[in-house]
Amino acid sequence: MSAPVQPRHVAVIGAGMVGVSCALFLQRDGHRVTIFDPNDPGSGTSFGNAGLISQSSVMPSSTPGLVKRIPKMLMDPQSPLVLRWQYVPRLLPWLAGFLANSARDRVERNCLATAQLFGHVMSAYDTVIREAGCGELIQATGSLKLFESEASFQGSAFERAMMDRCGCRYDVLGADEIRQMEPNLAPIFARAIFIPDSRNILNPGRLVETVARAVAEKGAVLKRERVASIDTDASGKPVVVTDAGRHPADAVVVAAGVRSGKLAKQLGAKIVLDAERGYHIMLPRPEKSINRYLQFAECRISLSPKEGGLRMTSIVELASADAPPDFRRIRRLKAQAARVLPGLEPEEKSIWMGSRPSLPDNVPVIARSPRHPGVFFAFGHSHLGMTMGPVSGRIIADLVAGRDPGLDMTPYGAVRPLL
Repeated sequence: MSAPVQPRHVAVIGAGMVGVSCALFLQRDGHRVTIFDPNDPGSGTSFGNAGLISQSSVMPSSTPGLVKRIPKMLMDPQSPLVLRWQYVPRLLPWLAGFLANSARDRVERNCLATAQLFGHVMSAYDTVIREAGCGELIQATGSLKLFESEASFQGSAFERAMMDRCGCRYDVLGADEIRQMEPNLAPIFARAIFIPDSRNILNPGRLVETVARAVAEKGAVLKRERVASIDTDASGKPVVVTDAGRHPADAVVVAAGVRSGKLAKQLGAKIVLDAERGYHIMLPRPEKSINRYLQFAECRISLSPKEGGLRMTSIVELASADAPPDFRRIRRLKAQAARVLPGLEPEEKSIWMGSRPSLPDNVPVIARSPRHPGVFFAFGHSHLGMTMGPVSGRIIADLVAGRDPGLDMTPYGAVRPLL
């Protein structure tokens, strides 16, 4: 039996899925929690993601052969990769690391690091669901990745090999099985990968709001203040400095998404963190709709049923987090959505852009600050923040308490080779 945890005052910077999950697990240890965020919980990147809880999305964005494919992708107006050229100078350190991580051995290493976390995702999520009472927002319907040709399916051989190596459960389906699972899709798909363990979140933003409300009801305080820096007092304890004042704490968790890099650098950690910006469009749900999250290999979009419609997600845009959105490319992809799902109307119910916090290897930082023992990092989850939020929160609570998280934490350290 582990020793009882000494209750402390812990400040959590960030009210996205990672931040509120950290708050929930810290409260379970008896800590007093204050959350700092100038915006509503779940209103940032957590609001607009695809809403998939996946234990099989082990492949990072940087994959073998990427260097050769990039020129063609950047010239293709339908490509899911967008590079805003005016931001290239400031992106160079991140881009260099991103390309370096496309080497096969690096990709395999990064897949295994992600998979190790995935092994603990659902147990952590089940704790969040139970304590926050948000089970009605999550559907255990699995997910499909669809291929229009046998050649396209064969192109996923490396991905499937890595899923096998990482112990991910999946089934390969043929055309008849696809039609049975999704009868309203266009009859153009030859193969699919079915991931039975995936879960669909019906409203990611509302899920985060619900968790935030649950921790508030148990005593957490949400301060609508913008954090400028983290200082220390005369005794060496951390102090959160905001636009409204100074807030002493016994420990601080930096879970501020794409803004975390600046705070980490102020603390002496050389973090190469930048924004992988993503887009979504909410479309009306047709009478003949879909049953689960679907990813389409050829047209590089995903569709998933949500409260109030279908969410179409796509695009990895590399630019500053503060750059204005450019909705032209994702709007062009609506034609692809109508092609794969006949009867889908192109009307936009809403459109959104968000900045996913990404490191070049797509492996998050979940660790104690290398220079400040009272500060902990939980950021850089890229497009997997909704999946990894609860397990990251559980690990942070272990680190704050001095417990062994039960897994090798080396891949998630703040100091690791990215080039």
